[in-house]
Amino acid sequence: MNRVLSICLCVLVFAGCKKSDDALKVAQAQAQVDDALIQNYITTNKLNATKVQVGTQDTTGVWYIITTQGNQATYFTNSSLLTVSYTGKLLSTGTIFTQTNGFNPSYRLGDMIKGWQLGFIYSKILKGGTIRLLMASRYAYGPYAQQAIPANSVLDFNIELFDVTN
Repeated sequence: MNRVLSICLCVLVFAGCKKSDDALKVAQAQAQVDDALIQNYITTNKLNATKVQVGTQDTTGVWYIITTQGNQATYFTNSSLLTVSYTGKLLSTGTIFTQTNGFNPSYRLGDMIKGWQLGFIYSKILKGGTIRLLMASRYAYGPYAQQAIPANSVLDFNIELFDVTN
C-alpha cells in the first residue's frame, strides 16, 4: 500500500513540475512580446524614456519619462499616500481605459500596481511633477483581464503627482 502511495505521489510531483514549467514558458514568452512592443513604441515615437533597473540587472519592463520634474523633494515607502491625477491608455491602441477627470484620488504606494510602484520609486520624481509610465503586462494586470483592459495588455499612464504623505 505504501509503495502504491509513493508511486502516486511521484506521478503527481512530476505532473506538477510540467505545468509549472509550461506556465513559466508562457510568462517568459509574454514578457518578450511586451518588451518588444514597448521598445518599438519608444523607437517609433522617438521618446526619451528611461528603463527602470533594480540593482545592477535589467530586470523590469517599466519605462518612464519625466515630463515635469516637480519642485519639492520627497521619498517613497510602501505606506506613502500619493495624491495623483492620471490617464491610463492601452499602448497598442491608445484607447483610454481610465482617467481621473479633475478628481485627485490618493492611494498607498504599496497598494498600487507594481509598475506604478517601480516608476515612482526609481524615477525620483518630485512632488508637483508629471511622469509617463510605460509598463509590460506583468507589472500591471498580467493575464487577468480587467473591465476595459484585455489580458496581457501593455499600459501607458500619464500621472501628475500632487502630494506624498509619509
